[in-house]
Amino acid sequence: MTTPVTLVYSDSTDAQTLDQFQPLFDAAGADITFVPFDASDGQVTPELVTAIRKTGVALMGYQWGMKDEHSFPPIAQLRQALGTQTNLRPIRSLTGIQSIWDGLDMWIVREVTEDVYAHLEHETLPGIFEGLKVTTRGACERVARAAFEFARARGRKKVTTVHKANILKLADGMFLRVSQEVAAEYPDIQHEDVIIDACCMKLVQAPQQYDVLLCGNLFGNILGDLGAGLVGGPVNSPSINLGPDSALFTIGQRGPKAAYADPLPMLISSLYMLEHLGRVEARAKLGRAMENAVVAGVVPKVMGGDADCGTFVAAVQARL
Repeated sequence: MTTPVTLVYSDSTDAQTLDQFQPLFDAAGADITFVPFDASDGQVTPELVTAIRKTGVALMGYQWGMKDEHSFPPIAQLRQALGTQTNLRPIRSLTGIQSIWDGLDMWIVREVTEDVYAHLEHETLPGIFEGLKVTTRGACERVARAAFEFARARGRKKVTTVHKANILKLADGMFLRVSQEVAAEYPDIQHEDVIIDACCMKLVQAPQQYDVLLCGNLFGNILGDLGAGLVGGPVNSPSINLGPDSALFTIGQRGPKAAYADPLPMLISSLYMLEHLGRVEARAKLGRAMENAVVAGVVPKVMGGDADCGTFVAAVQARL
């Protein structure tokens, strides 16, 4: 049975790009039908939330938003509206994409309901602002279990908890302690921990030492973009957002707006969507066709080549 997927047009220049996806996915045998939703005004509306919940899966162009200094990014608003609890960022080297490190294959599992992203800021006195970091045992346990279940399901060998418990004794102390308690339930998976600043240094020096990084909201956000920089930057920055009744696939790192008229970043994200839907064969076919097109010299503009959207999509489709 054909699976409907909400296709969310962003407030970037990606509408014509996303319109070319249906025939491409048909050629790959994905057996999905895209249901378009125009969010080009950059607004997270009840209608958008309903559309995503109706299909349960969405592929979304990058939302810039931030029309004024008081606006939260659309992705943050949408995560809250959908009840998204976990964000996954694959940090993986891909054939044809220039990377600082080749052969890199790790994942970041990030909690996205609290931390300093709880939006609890206030001005106590003129010129004095306070922002609260919220950490609850329930959220810590939920994301820790998600990380270990993810590692076990994918045959991963190690989970590393990223924290700042040497300074934030209570909040990050609990995050670390709870992850250790959950780790004891998964004796088949190695567990270690690392302080966030040391983790940043080690990721630049030798990222191969990590497998799955378990992070709170702020640290996961920072490491997600750092990791993307190791494997190609905005062109290779998929973001997977998982809630109780929906999964949202998009781009985790923004670049120049013109980049979103290019199909490659969203196609990379869509590979994980196909995997989520169990379309393993279609995912493999599409991934190979994309790699083969780039290796054959059909290089998208986002990678410094001269292939426009139509040229690249046609080259990929010809190789399916």
